[in-house]
Amino acid sequence: MEHIWKIYDLKRTIASGVVVKINYACESNFNSTSTRKIGDLTITGSSSDEGFVEYDQLTENIVLGWVQANVDQSAIETSNSASIAQNIVAKEAITESTGKPWDN
Repeated sequence: MEHIWKIYDLKRTIASGVVVKINYACESNFNSTSTRKIGDLTITGSSSDEGFVEYDQLTENIVLGWVQANVDQSAIETSNSASIAQNIVAKEAITESTGKPWDN
């Protein structure tokens, strides 16, 4: 099982460059089956905080660190894994199909 964490988008206050919301996802894959959990994380802070990083200097790794420090990463990955397992079982239970052989 592969779990890939990504940042989809950031919302910030223009004047200060302070990020106030992070749109993130955990995309999980196993063989040819995949799923993802998308979430939003609201954060607070100030440009005067120790360790403040200017908006233009942020990297995905920095922001992923904020997300992973504030969400239950293990629970999300476990949920995605269970979802993939259910999809695999459902696919294996299919015994009929529709279509025409000349359309493939």
